[in-house]
Amino acid sequence: MAAFTVFAFGTGERSTVTKNIISQFSAACSSEHLNIEGPDWLGREVRGNAINAARRIVKWLSAQDSMDNSINLTGFSRGSVTCIHIANQLKEFESYLEHKARPLSARHSKLLNQLHSLKLNLFAIDPVAGMSDKSDLLARTIPDNVKNYIAILQMDEMRRDFKPQDITRTIIVSPTQTKVSMLPMYGNHSDNTKIKNKDMQSGAILSWYMLYYFLTQNGAQFKNNQIPPIIAQHLEQGIMELPENPDPKDLLKLCTLHHMEREHYLASGQMLNFYDGIPLPRIARTLKNHLKYYVKNSHFFTNQLERELLKISYPKTFNYLFEKNQFDERFPHDSASNKHDVVAELGTLKQEDPDLFERLYARGLSLNDQDISLGPPRGIYYLEPCSCIQQIIPHMVPDQIKQHDQVMNQLPQLESAIYRLCFRYQREKSELNFDSNRTLSTFVTSIRSQINFIVNNSPLSRDTKYHLILEAIEAHYTFLIKSNSSSELKFMLRNLLNMQGRTYQIHQQSLLNSALTGLVEALFFLVREIILFAGNLGYIGGAAFTCIGTLIQDLGRRVNEVLGETDYNPPKYTLSLLARLIEIIGYAIKNNFGLKALTEMITLYINTIKNTLVIAINTTEIERLDTKHSQRVEQIHGYHTNQSADSRLRLYDQPLNHASKQGQPPLEKMPPDSKTPASMDF
Repeated sequence: MAAFTVFAFGTGERSTVTKNIISQFSAACSSEHLNIEGPDWLGREVRGNAINAARRIVKWLSAQDSMDNSINLTGFSRGSVTCIHIANQLKEFESYLEHKARPLSARHSKLLNQLHSLKLNLFAIDPVAGMSDKSDLLARTIPDNVKNYIAILQMDEMRRDFKPQDITRTIIVSPTQTKVSMLPMYGNHSDNTKIKNKDMQSGAILSWYMLYYFLTQNGAQFKNNQIPPIIAQHLEQGIMELPENPDPKDLLKLCTLHHMEREHYLASGQMLNFYDGIPLPRIARTLKNHLKYYVKNSHFFTNQLERELLKISYPKTFNYLFEKNQFDERFPHDSASNKHDVVAELGTLKQEDPDLFERLYARGLSLNDQDISLGPPRGIYYLEPCSCIQQIIPHMVPDQIKQHDQVMNQLPQLESAIYRLCFRYQREKSELNFDSNRTLSTFVTSIRSQINFIVNNSPLSRDTKYHLILEAIEAHYTFLIKSNSSSELKFMLRNLLNMQGRTYQIHQQSLLNSALTGLVEALFFLVREIILFAGNLGYIGGAAFTCIGTLIQDLGRRVNEVLGETDYNPPKYTLSLLARLIEIIGYAIKNNFGLKALTEMITLYINTIKNTLVIAINTTEIERLDTKHSQRVEQIHGYHTNQSADSRLRLYDQPLNHASKQGQPPLEKMPPDSKTPASMDF
């Protein structure tokens, strides 16, 4: 397999000056590669750099005789975004050749076949596009020609102009063709690109190993077949050699060390510099609010790789403490274990990794006079597929995991696709509506929570969960059809279902019924718009209040950030109180002194009443066209879903009760105040 690797530097970085993970790997790479210098502070060269790199890749590809070729793209910050642009440029060129009017020449025909069979792999280190480009589609769309996408996302970066292309922004065109791993890690934007001090080493070392194994398994070669030395600013020589060939337990120890260094990474993210990007108060990245969508048991694990390393290193312990001691066919002798066997493995873990053993106290583990005691099995009803480690370090994965890979990954792929769809709907709103939620934002949040609950907390088989989730999504799609919604969400759900092999035919209502439905919608639309107009002070007034309030609130936050800890300093304490008062005033002005929240609540109730009436009078029918195929497949797995559109619609009101009708164990009851189950992650 021939391989070509692209190393893209971040903003203001140069290959001859910068010392970080990209410079070290590019300097040590002995196979064919290309260095892309970093763009300026405004990112104006990003697209041009991507076009030039894509041309260079096409030229290299044309010179290859084989169809088995690998392109590896890796970068830091805007360099990562440059790599995403390159992938899209290659996809555009592939589409151009596919749709070219004239017959292709022999050269172009060969090139098109090479593009079709190309293994395109992307490793992004905290991809940040900048304030102006973060929503650019080409900067956050991973096209279907990408086979592997890895993104390391820094949890503690707080500067407002350093927003990452995280799960809420990234668009995966084909979740079935592109393997995706998004890995949150502690630290600010650049903390894992080198070792900055002796108290923050684990993140950079883990990143070094991940990038090395990712590139080498995809054809890249390095001098003397050794991992490049890591930049270590705390050492006099400035670099440090890393141990070769670590095993899963060695990497797991680094993950444990990462937790031990947590406070130092957090302090790094909060540190103020003379030049601190745009002069606004810092704010935590939204990914910290969504960690449970990146990794199961997010309170214990930093990212998916750490979770899988524990699964492979100590399978009995992981199965007992995080998988409710369920039987795992891939680990027939290391799952559903008795307490004696688990305690024996925990004794080994205690000797090999005492810090990890101590962290497991939070999982019901205790130590009395050197005797290990265990509580009941804990965790979630979910067997870890171990897909991330197969992407990055496949040689560490046991064969039995690889053999079950396709079966195990069907459910998590669907789950992740739904999460990204929900976040995308909430993120992509009109620029005029920048400070408000989209109409169905609450509805989408409930979908996300419902799916999270089904996957983690329902004691059903993988296949049953998979079809139950599809039924839930189908019910939501049916609800939007029946309520005559024109929302973009309706088409997003339809496309998701189509990708899972479910297609539908909609039988339209009669002309009289259509007119009655339209009249109801028009009346409620008029009422809603009047309330919105008044509640937002004629829109112009509301926008002015929002801007003024935001500026005042940010001023108060910034003053408090600069003041830092007040301790017992009376002047600083007084200034801090004044700044806090300014914050409160700004918040009140921004929200029109509570009028905005009241308006949103009223319009939400109006929409609910309107939807109820429209559904009651709407005679539109939805027919699933793949009924025979679905019935055959689902009966194989013991889960039958051949229902009428009306019965599937009832799933919206009681999305988890269907299991008990099919002889399956009933799921936990939903909270009484919600139609969708609360998300639980034990």
